[in-house]
Amino acid sequence: MFVYLRKYKLYIQNLSLYFLASLIPMFLQVISNPFFAMNLSPEDYAIIGYYTSLNVLFAPLITFYLLHYYMKRFFEISEEERFHLRSTIFKMLLLFSFVLTLLSIIIIFIYITYFNRQSQIAFFPYAILSALLPFFNGIFQLQLVDYKMQYNSKSYFKISILSPIISLAMSLLLVVVIKGGATGKMAGILIGPIILYIWCIKNNKSYLEGNFDWQLFKKIILFCWPLTIAAMLGFFSGGYDKVFLERTVSIQELGYYSVGVSIASYLNIFSTAISDTFGPDVYQSVAKRNIKKCFYLVCLKVILISVVVLLFVLLAPYIVTILTAGRYIESVKYCTIVALSSITSVIYYSLSQITIALGYNKIPLINRIIVSICCILMYSVLIEKYGATGAAWGIVISFLLFFLGNLILILIYKYKQVRLYVWKQ
Repeated sequence: MFVYLRKYKLYIQNLSLYFLASLIPMFLQVISNPFFAMNLSPEDYAIIGYYTSLNVLFAPLITFYLLHYYMKRFFEISEEERFHLRSTIFKMLLLFSFVLTLLSIIIIFIYITYFNRQSQIAFFPYAILSALLPFFNGIFQLQLVDYKMQYNSKSYFKISILSPIISLAMSLLLVVVIKGGATGKMAGILIGPIILYIWCIKNNKSYLEGNFDWQLFKKIILFCWPLTIAAMLGFFSGGYDKVFLERTVSIQELGYYSVGVSIASYLNIFSTAISDTFGPDVYQSVAKRNIKKCFYLVCLKVILISVVVLLFVLLAPYIVTILTAGRYIESVKYCTIVALSSITSVIYYSLSQITIALGYNKIPLINRIIVSICCILMYSVLIEKYGATGAAWGIVISFLLFFLGNLILILIYKYKQVRLYVWKQ
């Protein structure tokens, strides 16, 4: 046993710190959740859930998948080249992402004002608060990715817990003390990223020096645009449900559904911690074409998150009762169903991560386009027939559809490669 502990000491240490970095904010959110539940109405939760869903659509556009390009190139280039790449992406997250943030706000305004006039949810100030969140998070996430790829879990731990703790404290102040409702909750969440955004700029001034590399900019854009559009289409597996429901159910029912989904989303903290632990090794194993190790890592990720999900589903009635001070018991049925999506999503995202690491950056886009159409049809059938329960099952099933689509496209691509090789021979 001690032999295995020594062999996997780095994994255990990193996993422990990544879990702590996720568990500490989650623990604080859990103990504070009853205070939010007592001070937020179903309408408030519906507003927060609605704009959180729209963020699934616009956040990839604002950050433009720049961090994934950095992760892909990390083990392929020298330290000097890495610094140059970090500098270019840093500048892009400052200026390019700001322009895309403004574009996102304009698109949301046009949709709500002209295409969804009957909406029960207002545009201002919620849309602006929502769109600014991924922009202010971008540079901070670049810092975290850098620590993660360097296996520097201690530094990752030290700074990663700051933003959620600050945001939680400000949210409690604005919601519980000042009674700011949905506006207070969304503004509070934004304050943490703003503070860390300023800190990152002050501590990384060296990245602002020198001329901007337009050639590298073009290369990054060419690689990232298919991934960005593909990620935006992920809206149909984790966002479209609330937008569709807003048109078909009462705002109160949407509120209960949003509470269930938000509580189930705590499981994302575990899956993120697991992915952060094994992510660099997945990229490295793909870069070295070590298929056996890659498969082993993915299976381990799925097993770990499945155990956590099983425990969560068994305890869900008690968890929801405690976290909502008994006010949102109706959310249990949605919570238990959506929890299963943590398993199907880790299966899909693991394959997507491998696809990107292999350099097949157009496969995720093609897959998203095809499967998103299937998801639209699936949600329309499930929601019209089963309401919010159908929407919850739609989230679970959608990730399986994206996984199968990705797998089929890889097999087709490989089959064509083999045929072309045989033909040339």
